[in-house]
Amino acid sequence: MLKFGLYTNADKDPDLLATKEVIRIFEEEGCEICYDDETAGLLDISEYTDASEADVLFILGGDGTILRAARKYVSFGTALVGINIGHLGFMSEINLPDVRMMIRCIKAGDYVFDERMMMQAKITGKDRSFIALNDFIITKENRTRMVRVDLYVNGNLAELYNGDGLVIASPTGSTAYSLSAGGPIIAPNVNCFLITPLCSHSLYARSIVTRYSDTIMVKPHEGESDVTLSADGQETYFLTDQDEVTIQKSQLKARFLRITNDHFFPQLKDKLAQWSITKK
Repeated sequence: MLKFGLYTNADKDPDLLATKEVIRIFEEEGCEICYDDETAGLLDISEYTDASEADVLFILGGDGTILRAARKYVSFGTALVGINIGHLGFMSEINLPDVRMMIRCIKAGDYVFDERMMMQAKITGKDRSFIALNDFIITKENRTRMVRVDLYVNGNLAELYNGDGLVIASPTGSTAYSLSAGGPIIAPNVNCFLITPLCSHSLYARSIVTRYSDTIMVKPHEGESDVTLSADGQETYFLTDQDEVTIQKSQLKARFLRITNDHFFPQLKDKLAQWSITKK
């Protein structure tokens, strides 16, 4: 029997009404339920099967919730289904009313896998690495201060940047911060890196697209301080001017369950239209 996991964001579902609705549907459909440890805590469930044992994980929240869950469970090979109860929901497959239909499609084998490239960042000489699905961002802790960084591709100096920082994005992340900074949209099945400067103090600084097999290295310029590296805008590490951040394609891939292969471009049109609407 397939095991269905549940991961929820209490900030998006403070009363846990949506979470409890999904649990009710799981039970009615005869699903074996696994819980993320934080979700189990919110529901006061002390004895449960951990979500790391799930075949598919239903994630309640927005894109940030999906990013967090993806980094947490990618090493287990868990398939992911995003349920949008946030704002934009670029990465979500379904909305809350579609949960029952999705469960039945999964049980019937009526789905496709959408594998997304992930990235890994290592800091030279430090015993720590990071993974990201969307992007790595290098900037000042105080965003009002300019940062100077050197960009190397496969050991060759590509550019010196003065500005607010750099975004090194995957194709999935091309519709996130990089897009807001003027970067291009890249289809998720294109394996590459996208490097987008943030408010560069230059008239010719533009995004750079490199092969997924390339090694990207970013180094704060001599004398720079209070520089940060963030993974998907959620995990942050402080860098010194002696640190070198090496970014490569991760061996891990995030696996999303979709009802159809024709998912990206129809959703892109809808989501960009929503993004353009100012909410009061």
